[in-house]
Amino acid sequence: MAAHDHPLFAAVYDPATALAEATVFAPHRRYLTNDLEGRVLDLGAGTGATVPYFVAARDAARRRGGDLDVHLLDPDSHMRARARDAARDAGLDATVVGGRGESLPYPDDHFDAVVSALVGCTIPDLDAALDEVARVLRPGGQFRFLEHVAADGALGRVQSLVDPAWTRLAAGCHLDRDLEATYRGHDGLDVRTVERHRGVPPAAPLVRGVAIARA
Repeated sequence: MAAHDHPLFAAVYDPATALAEATVFAPHRRYLTNDLEGRVLDLGAGTGATVPYFVAARDAARRRGGDLDVHLLDPDSHMRARARDAARDAGLDATVVGGRGESLPYPDDHFDAVVSALVGCTIPDLDAALDEVARVLRPGGQFRFLEHVAADGALGRVQSLVDPAWTRLAAGCHLDRDLEATYRGHDGLDVRTVERHRGVPPAAPLVRGVAIARA
């Protein structure tokens, strides 16, 4: 089994997050996929939680005379198997690919958009992954993200305290990363929009936004 395969985590992820997905995360996943068109990469697709929203975006694109070509990428083979099933069950003809954010198996300027939902917390070398996101996006393409980030005050201190144990239990997820600052500081991405929202403690607050790939 590869180091990034977590069969138990993959098995419990959907039931463990079902309530949060139906309440907290649903409007954010709609935000990430609203008005998408063309070729789109779901970076760290996990079990396919965004698949139903891609289906709605594809249908909307077709009504406008366009289409949506979705690629679901994840390093965990157990997650990918579940994402593949989710796409099949939803009627989404998606390409499911194994790969890591730091080394995306795609050519330059390949995607119109990259979507990242609750993924930046897990990537070991986030700067390298953002380099890759900027590389595979066409100039002017969108990087749409939803992340939980380090909190201020007492919650932030709790996050720092429990992060080592949380990371081991949650397949590499870190609670205390300042992802907004990392995204804003990347040379290849121009962050245009950031909104802050309540999350699900200790994974709170949430930030969502859009960055544009620089030419």
